[in-house]
Amino acid sequence: MKKGIIAAVCCMVLLLGACSGKTAEEDSSTAGNEEAALSILVMRTEETKEGIWQGWGAKKLYDDLQIKLNFFPTGVKSGTTLSHYLIAGQLPDIMGLKGTDYAQLVMDADMLLPLDEYEDRLPNIFQNEAYADAVRYSRDHTSGGTGHLFIMPVAIGPADFHSFNWVPLLQWDAYKQAGMPEINTLEDYLDVAEQMTAIKPVTEKGEKVYGFSLFNEWDIVSALEISTLSYMYGIDSNFVSPLMETSMITRETKSLLAEDSFYKRALRFYFEANQRGLLDPDSMSQKYQDVEDKFSSGQVMFSWFSWLYGSYNSENQNNPDGADGMASVAAKDMKLFKAPEQTIGRQWYFSISKNCKDIDAALEFLNWLYDPAVQQYLTNGPQGITWDYNEKKEPEIINWELVDDSDKPLMPESIGGGAFKDGVEFLGTLGMEAATVMEDGYSLSYRYWPSTLERDPSLMKQEVMEMLGCDTLAEYLYKNHMVAESTQAINMVPTADHELELIINDIGEVVKKYSWKMVYAKEEAEFERMWDEMTDQAEELGIDQVTEYYTREWEKALRLVEEYE
Repeated sequence: MKKGIIAAVCCMVLLLGACSGKTAEEDSSTAGNEEAALSILVMRTEETKEGIWQGWGAKKLYDDLQIKLNFFPTGVKSGTTLSHYLIAGQLPDIMGLKGTDYAQLVMDADMLLPLDEYEDRLPNIFQNEAYADAVRYSRDHTSGGTGHLFIMPVAIGPADFHSFNWVPLLQWDAYKQAGMPEINTLEDYLDVAEQMTAIKPVTEKGEKVYGFSLFNEWDIVSALEISTLSYMYGIDSNFVSPLMETSMITRETKSLLAEDSFYKRALRFYFEANQRGLLDPDSMSQKYQDVEDKFSSGQVMFSWFSWLYGSYNSENQNNPDGADGMASVAAKDMKLFKAPEQTIGRQWYFSISKNCKDIDAALEFLNWLYDPAVQQYLTNGPQGITWDYNEKKEPEIINWELVDDSDKPLMPESIGGGAFKDGVEFLGTLGMEAATVMEDGYSLSYRYWPSTLERDPSLMKQEVMEMLGCDTLAEYLYKNHMVAESTQAINMVPTADHELELIINDIGEVVKKYSWKMVYAKEEAEFERMWDEMTDQAEELGIDQVTEYYTREWEKALRLVEEYE
């Protein structure tokens, strides 16, 4: 993703190399068995916790290495936060960087430690065959031509058969009461949502129910929660560039503002929703948390993320008086975007800053973080407490209360206490993909263990699977040819240079402004007029240069990816 703040700091990063403090050798100190404290910043989209890491995951780190982590806040302002550190010429000890654009900024400022110079101190990275392609790619293609490993990717490994991020969800009970009408296209959700809101116009608490509710908090270059509908049709509108639409079906890319773009279709979809009174009027101004709260209270009929439903599912899916929740109901013309095999990892990275005051401790931490055994522990909890092997030598969760109520502080104090999610939550994404097969022959994460997949489904899931005629959503999608297999090439397109980035940011301001206006346009003629104004202004600002650059680099990425797939 691109951030407007990138352009503001690009012009100064070349001046920051001299501000990066002492060399790694000068700053290095021995952690040994003494207690060490490291500061860490993990860039995240949503708001993050801050302060000293606590709970069972933190205790594991302290017991192993006598290291404490002090998390700096980031959240939706992570780009602005990073710029402050760049301007000051000082970074936290450990950096969790989101996207190659941000990573490139920090590398351009000469503020990261070359990890390959400490290869003997990082055996869990350099001696693990599972990471070999990711290390090679990062050194060859994301090191500014130096050949060093400055940024170590995460989420390396296979994509799970059952894992889909962008899935259309409908409020199940209202959909049943509407007669479970057939949905053939994206636009059919408008008629269905209209029927569903007529059946349930308000919640039990008297709150108005909407067909659709959006938020603007994650807008960067486009209206993100509008453009993201493209993933339901196998079209990337972010990884390659948020100003491009890249089809995983045809492997072609084109401008987001092309007359026949999916983005225009998505804008029209929400325009029509507003015309029918189905769109939450707060969509243009509210934040993510506002929308999640509305999902939790049952105020929204349609979701575009497989995980966006707040607490509505957990509170309703086993209701004996009528199973409810947000259920997967995909239109028949959809081909859902499937994440690629990630042998080079995703565009999220961990690194060590040059100004780190305890290089030894930082190296120990990074080596610990990429240890497969540590990742298994942080993902699944301690063996014998949250999970164990059964009589068939298969791993299984033995205390589902801890896992199902992952937000509640139910973990035993003897292992550090806290909530189940505290193992991974602070760190975001770990080195290996959750579906990576470990030495015992089972996936890294409990989510894909046979015992989990075969676990008694909720009442709602039983009803949904009966409708689909399959045991899982993935089986249904593959059976009906509704999957668009992606490619790692989406992670191989290089960041635009400073001049083009300025153009992209300027165009983004225009696109965001007009997109929301179009959704709330009074009539069709106004919608089309604003589309023309938006595209005309984008053309004047240089959209053709952007399209030319990403078309060329996408074709190169398709050739390059053959070495890694």
